Amino acid sequence: MPPVTYAELKDEMWCHRYYLRNLCDEIRFPNWPIVEHVEFLQSLLVMWREELTRRPMDLSEEEACRILEISIEEVSRDDAPKKPSAESNEIPNISKQIEYIDEEKLKRQYRKLAMKYHPDKNPEGREKFLAVQKAYECLQVTMQGLQGPQNWRLLLLLKGQCILYRRYGNVLMPFKYAGYPMLLNAITVADDDNNFLSSDRAPLLVAASELVWLTCESSSLNGEQLVRDGGIPLLATLLSRCMSVVQPTTPASEPSATIVANIMQTFSVLSQFESARTEMLEFSGLVEDIVHCTELELVATATDAALRTISHVSVSSEFQNALLKAGVLWYLMPLLLQYDSTAEESDKIDAHGVGTSVQIAKNLHAVQASFALSRLSGLGSRETPTPYNQAAADALRALLTPKLASLLKDKLAKDLLSTLNSNLESPEIIWNSSTRSELLKFVEEQRAILSHDGSFDLKDAHSFVYEALSKELYIGNVYLRVYNDQPDFETTEPEDFCLALVNFISHLVHNAQAESGDTHVNGDVTTESSLKQQSSEDSSASVEGEIKETEEFDLIKNLRYGLKSLQHLLTKNPNLASVLSTKEKLLPLFECFSLPVASASNITQICLSVLSRLTTYAPCLEAMVADGSSLLILLQMLHSTPSCREGALHVLYALASTPELAWAAAKHGGVVFILEVLLPIKEEIPLQQRAAAASLLGKLVGQMMHGPRVAITLARFLPDGLVSIIRDGPGEAVVNALEQTTETPELVWTPAMAASLSAQIATMASDLYREQVKGHVVDWDVPEQASGQQEMKDEPQVGGIYVRLFLKDPKFPLRNPKRFLEGLLDQYLTSIAATHYDSQAVHAELPLLLSAALVSLLRVYPALADHVGYLGYVPKLVSAVAYEASRESMATETCVSEDTSSLQTSQTPQERIRLSCLRVLHQLAGSTTCAEAMAATSVGTPQVVPLLMKAIGWQGGSILALETLKRLVVAGNRARDALVAQGLKVGLVEVLLGLLDWRAGGRNGLCSQMNWNESEASIGRVLAIEVLHAFATEGAYCTKVRDILNASDVWNAYKDQRHDLFLPSNAQTSAAGVAGLIESSSTLTYALPAPPTQPSQTKSPT
Repeated sequence: MPPVTYAELKDEMWCHRYYLRNLCDEIRFPNWPIVEHVEFLQSLLVMWREELTRRPMDLSEEEACRILEISIEEVSRDDAPKKPSAESNEIPNISKQIEYIDEEKLKRQYRKLAMKYHPDKNPEGREKFLAVQKAYECLQVTMQGLQGPQNWRLLLLLKGQCILYRRYGNVLMPFKYAGYPMLLNAITVADDDNNFLSSDRAPLLVAASELVWLTCESSSLNGEQLVRDGGIPLLATLLSRCMSVVQPTTPASEPSATIVANIMQTFSVLSQFESARTEMLEFSGLVEDIVHCTELELVATATDAALRTISHVSVSSEFQNALLKAGVLWYLMPLLLQYDSTAEESDKIDAHGVGTSVQIAKNLHAVQASFALSRLSGLGSRETPTPYNQAAADALRALLTPKLASLLKDKLAKDLLSTLNSNLESPEIIWNSSTRSELLKFVEEQRAILSHDGSFDLKDAHSFVYEALSKELYIGNVYLRVYNDQPDFETTEPEDFCLALVNFISHLVHNAQAESGDTHVNGDVTTESSLKQQSSEDSSASVEGEIKETEEFDLIKNLRYGLKSLQHLLTKNPNLASVLSTKEKLLPLFECFSLPVASASNITQICLSVLSRLTTYAPCLEAMVADGSSLLILLQMLHSTPSCREGALHVLYALASTPELAWAAAKHGGVVFILEVLLPIKEEIPLQQRAAAASLLGKLVGQMMHGPRVAITLARFLPDGLVSIIRDGPGEAVVNALEQTTETPELVWTPAMAASLSAQIATMASDLYREQVKGHVVDWDVPEQASGQQEMKDEPQVGGIYVRLFLKDPKFPLRNPKRFLEGLLDQYLTSIAATHYDSQAVHAELPLLLSAALVSLLRVYPALADHVGYLGYVPKLVSAVAYEASRESMATETCVSEDTSSLQTSQTPQERIRLSCLRVLHQLAGSTTCAEAMAATSVGTPQVVPLLMKAIGWQGGSILALETLKRLVVAGNRARDALVAQGLKVGLVEVLLGLLDWRAGGRNGLCSQMNWNESEASIGRVLAIEVLHAFATEGAYCTKVRDILNASDVWNAYKDQRHDLFLPSNAQTSAAGVAGLIESSSTLTYALPAPPTQPSQTKSPT
């Protein structure tokens, strides 16, 4: 029986559970669900193998028609195409005509002949019957397309596999694809086959190439298997054949373009395997085809896959070099300039126009091109490292500028692409339409240039410079002109930028010094021959002079740019001072001061500004002062460069805390240069600079190590009062003090003194600068005549205080009364000691003047007396008094003057000095600390009580001695027992009782020997009684003292009396007698004889 056929199922293939034609019709049945994926794939492979192995029948269609006794025209359908005319050159295709046979007509003819030759009816027709049956089957097979492998069936089987892998590649990933032998055979193209892109074969190649890509993308197992099965050469050959017909203008719908896209996607997967990369590199022409795929603008998929492939193969240094020789840079660079940040990938959803979709694809290609370039050069991120390619990296830095090239490390590189396609001027990036057009023009030129071996060379790229940027100063990846206009800009690598600036400045300075040295040498040599040739060389000299001026201008401009940038950078990033914390790094900055061009520009001021910012970092301070010549340069600048004084003072003030600058100021004349600013002779120096100079001197004076030396140097110029004001500051107060006329105990200053000193300092500074410029480091010292206080040279001055002026106004608030006190004590003791050896060597009035100042100071500042006790001056004063007392005994002082004036005249200088010592002791005795110090005696040192007892008999000193004794034995003195013991030992109690004896002559005639007037006698008695009361009140020796007193008739007369009457209680007198005593009556024999009436010159102690 003939097989049953259905017209509806004609051209259908049933596989597993699906009709492949409908399954592959993704327009009518999109995303039709597929189950049993592995089984379905197995069925497809089985049918594909069967289809490939199907052989055609040995009976041709013409013979079958002849056996069936029919012609094609007789059994054809009404819609069958007409037979070509004889005039037509078209050759009729019987297989095509058979497709239009009417099956019912064919069946009737077959039944007719079968019944005629059936063996049951016609025994002799058996062979004919079999021939008819075979002919019918042949035509049926031909009608059903089963006559050998059919392309449409192969296409459906390939498309079915593509759909399966495209939708369910993750499900099939664990399974290795088993159809590669058949698949590779499908993509094989012979070298002499020029019809491989014909209409009946091209769809098979498209589907087969797509299936190759999908299987490799599904599983790495498939990719490795494809490489082992020799798929790389076949794919490379097919790609090469297709690339020969594909042009940049070829649309993506062309089969050749589709095949190229599929193969490139396959290579983008295979290139991840090292074995595949090795084979790809060995195949000639493949690298060039991959590179050329990047220019297929209309085949976005191929371009995308080619860029991914380049990224993957860049893990190999050999592949990097091969790509560079193939000119990959010249194909990828234009892609970067097609980016449009306004069309983001997110716009794909909302993209309704073709233009938008195209731009999105261009944006994607730009991103992938930047990533490919980063991997090709090795400039990519650390997450995906590739070998560093020096040639590619240098070329990219030249073409994109270093900053933009550094942005390649970003995988998406949005910042890079946005910048490349916009106009921007920042300290790190200058990019605009001019640079873009220059880049595209250069790329086009390079595409047209091939070396002798057919490869591209990067030599021109390495030396490429943008004309628009050729005049910019580019240091440390920063454009200095723009950076100086935008100083707040945050640089990417500030430390590297800072180091590059320092090196750049150093380079300029050294070049300038070299040129200056050459010019100097050549300028000094003038020969006779040169003079003869001078007229003939005027024109050339003129040209050379212009060139030299231009070079100097460029040097000044570049140096100014560099220093200004360094200044801004340090202002923004103070911590970068650590970059310049060595002497070698700082040296170029100081060398800038000595450049010939520095004086004609503001380079020096900028240098000083940079140095002032570096002074905030301690290691930089140490490096600056390490070279003494640098300090001298700064100090000399105060004299030689008025425009730079302010900056130099700022830097010097920061350095003033170092001992090196204090030493340079004192030892090498720096003080003179600073004083020249502080005391200008003619030039008008701003108050701010003068105040800064004063502050600098104050800080130098306060320096721990060499500050005293600076102070001593200043004292040679200025009064101590001004030095103190400078030390205390602030600078404005110093300037005000210098401009005023002052006469105080601390300072005597007049405009005449200031003018005289200014003139001396100006002359001294000029002479010193002249010597130092010659290269002589002078160990400088102040000449003796260089003082502004010649008018006061004969005035006694102690501790910066004029003594006579102090005595005029002892209540003047002193800055340092302790210093004045110590100076007074030292000089007083020294002057006294000097009189011991040569009374003519020391002016007799000096000790008296100093003692008066001491007493006045202690009265105004009572607390200072304790300070004297702590410093150990008390024993020295006691010794001085003892020495003076030993020079003249009390017994010799028996002469009685007729009046006080004759008494004062009769006093010798030694006596006046002796009394001055007593006055100092009297003032110090009011201090408990000093009183205790007086009581403390050691072996061989004089005791104070015997000394004071002796002083009672001194002319004009008795009252002082008695009051001093009274102060010493007050109740608060912890050493009073020792003092009382001293008094008992020398018989002080008896002496005092003798002073109280009112009887004529008294005991030993002491009272008559005092030469007291009535007032002094009264005061003396009161003080004597108070001392005796103090001795007897308390202490270890009070009992012994009381016994002595109780045994005395004199004491018994005074002990219960009010001392304001100064009368003995047991005197037998009347009221008139008392009155007579008060009235100086001498009628009573028991009354103290009244001294002659005369004015008293001696004041009682207060």
